[in-house]
Amino acid sequence: ERHWLQSWFDGTPVLIALRSDGALAVEVPRDFCFDAGRSAVKPALAAVLDKVAESLRRQRQAPLTLLAAPGDPTPNAGLARQRALQIRAHLLGRGVPESRLAGPGNAVAAAVQLRLELPAP
Repeated sequence: ERHWLQSWFDGTPVLIALRSDGALAVEVPRDFCFDAGRSAVKPALAAVLDKVAESLRRQRQAPLTLLAAPGDPTPNAGLARQRALQIRAHLLGRGVPESRLAGPGNAVAAAVQLRLELPAP
């Protein structure tokens, strides 16, 4: 699944990495996610979230956790929370069942950070 996701984002700043616990980490830098001071999902982030939603359809048991959403260059927990809720709404709008989504957390980061827990092979 990592290779499938990575193939969509080769040559972009999107990071798809296999964690030591077997989960996939997906990280999208802030500049590609939101405009300054806004919580609306930008098209680049929407494209990533759409592929993550497709991956969740392919991996029917895998839960997804939104670990962190970016504030702006200075930490802004309120804006980060609004952005996390917009990410969640986007995924729900793409058919991801609410029962498979965890978060959003209250963490503020420099990137959108997702964790996709894949079943053991």
